[in-house]
Amino acid sequence: MADVDPDTLLEWLQMGQGDERDMQLIALEQLCMLLLMSDNVDRCFETCPPRTFLPALCKIFLDESAPDNVLEVTARAITYYLDVSAECTRRIVGVDGAIKALCNRLVVVELNNRTSRDLAEQCVKVLELICTRESGAVFEAGGLNCVLSFIRDSGHLVHISPHNGKANF
Repeated sequence: MADVDPDTLLEWLQMGQGDERDMQLIALEQLCMLLLMSDNVDRCFETCPPRTFLPALCKIFLDESAPDNVLEVTARAITYYLDVSAECTRRIVGVDGAIKALCNRLVVVELNNRTSRDLAEQCVKVLELICTRESGAVFEAGGLNCVLSFIRDSGHLVHISPHNGKANF
């Protein structure tokens, strides 16, 4: 992790127009690798602190022009943060409109498109993790209606595993 400059990574995450979108995607993939491969959570959180990185990730979801491939990696990074620390939930809830934006992506998902399907799967994972800690925030953002609509409209394409209760697309 010593070879990654967190300030540059954060700057690239905050890009998002035209060719800058490629830089944003590179930064997102790099962040995912850092979070996934870190053997020391404390050092990882010092390098890429949730207090600065999670709001940047949430703002990507607030960008209506963000493509599905960028949003899927963004949701994956958020999932990695949430998997490691329950404290990350309040940082996400604290970004106005972030949970609503996550929910809205389920409404417009195209399950016949692989990238869109992967995005839907990651959104469900993020919402599930947030619900374990801040279910009221998901409910207030309309999450229950979005998930129920998603199940109603796309349930025939989603398989719920009898072994672990997880959705498989």
